[in-house]
Amino acid sequence: MKKWINKITGSLALIGVIIVLMGTQNKQSSNENWMIAVGAAENNQELILKMNTENGDVYRWDKKGLRRFEGKWVKLIEVR
Repeated sequence: MKKWINKITGSLALIGVIIVLMGTQNKQSSNENWMIAVGAAENNQELILKMNTENGDVYRWDKKGLRRFEGKWVKLIEVR
């Protein structure tokens, strides 16, 4: 009987530790760190920008030819 009680209390203690550890994690969504802007450039091309609100880095979407959803984010460099 004592073995069952030890197993049950050990299991409950382990579950409690896991719950405490999961509760202390910062669950900030990654969407809160980015701001997106869409506009048109001078030659009627679409311009898509995203900015990291934590450090101010700005990226431009560089699409491949006429394929709208294929491309990569290119970091814009500030010129002083």
